[in-house]
Amino acid sequence: MQWVARTSCTGMRMSEFLRLTRSKVADDGLRSDAGHAWLSHPGEVAQWTNQLLAWLWLGQQGQRLGWSSASGVLAVAVWWAARVLCRGTPWAFRCPSAVVGLLGALTALGVVGLGWVGASAGAWVHVSLLALASVWGMWSALIETRSQVSSFQSGRLPWPPVLAAALLGLGWLGWRGLDVGVGGNAVLASGVGFLLALCAAVLYARDRRPAGRARVCSGAGAAPQSLLAPSAMGLMMGTLWLGHDWCMGAGWSTAQVVTTHVALMAGLPTLVAMVLNGALRVRPGLGLSPPGQEMLGLVLMALGAFMWLGDSTAHSVLAMLLPSMAWALHCNRTRAVPVSPLQISSRVSHSHIQRGLAICLGPVLLVWVGVASAEQGPLAMQWALSVLGALAGICCAHKSSDFFVAKLKLETLG
Repeated sequence: MQWVARTSCTGMRMSEFLRLTRSKVADDGLRSDAGHAWLSHPGEVAQWTNQLLAWLWLGQQGQRLGWSSASGVLAVAVWWAARVLCRGTPWAFRCPSAVVGLLGALTALGVVGLGWVGASAGAWVHVSLLALASVWGMWSALIETRSQVSSFQSGRLPWPPVLAAALLGLGWLGWRGLDVGVGGNAVLASGVGFLLALCAAVLYARDRRPAGRARVCSGAGAAPQSLLAPSAMGLMMGTLWLGHDWCMGAGWSTAQVVTTHVALMAGLPTLVAMVLNGALRVRPGLGLSPPGQEMLGLVLMALGAFMWLGDSTAHSVLAMLLPSMAWALHCNRTRAVPVSPLQISSRVSHSHIQRGLAICLGPVLLVWVGVASAEQGPLAMQWALSVLGALAGICCAHKSSDFFVAKLKLETLG
């Protein structure tokens, strides 16, 4: 069975990796557990639903409660940072399944409780939202670390992200159709809390099955350039409710903005996976190699930065679409589990650097955009995406030079 990881996990000691690798080999026979099969697909849908709701709900609450700084993106940044700090740690692997269920229950209860609180409740409600974001981030990190199933395995139709987005869309339409009056946010919070409670129950049941938990982190020590596309997509999702965002400035309605962002995050990777899988079915040798996919993603990121030089709507749309395409390729990348101590050691040695880069290029950059947008407007987001695009261009040039040097050496030896 080929293992594919959708997220990057870092921060595990060498001894811990070796112990978990041996556990993985010992538990190979458990993967065919028939009792786990029915939980696999619902677990994927619940995992995507949880992630999409975190981007949507925390940002919307930040806007509703009227933050004095960072334009309300601070809660999203705290959730994002908690995910990065906890994902792939020894604690995330070792903790019992009850912790996964408890964090999910606390998240659902916190969402319902904050939904019934008005914006004039005082500073403590802001602290409560940040605390909820931290708990939610830890829960998301546990889910991503301990799941051995990926929606984007080679040859599979990755429908769980689309189904999760469709369910959220139906819930949104149903809420908009209700005559909720002044208590509209409380009704919406109750619905979101109920949905999160269902997700928590499914994910807890999946985690209790030994066959449903990952034993080794297959994303540890990934190359730094693999952080660029997720950071760009995270910036776009994190600034969804930002009043100075380009989409809001273009006169789009709230429904259009939310639909566009969710489609880029959940729908576009599925579309790219269908194209790649279809190409492989037509001709087995057709398609991009993993290095080719990585190079194409870097090129798309770099081109997206250049699009901000234009003033037309087409340039702005391409500036958002090209990094989203890089994110779609990132979701469809192939990751192999390290099988030797040498491979494990080389991955773990760069874990702290990678975690620090992920924090700087993600949550820290998002907070900067929130603070700077009060004066710079959409220009703050443009600058952030341009920085990521410039870094992608540097990585692309470096990889190209390595390729030509290697080719020259081969020709010299030949």
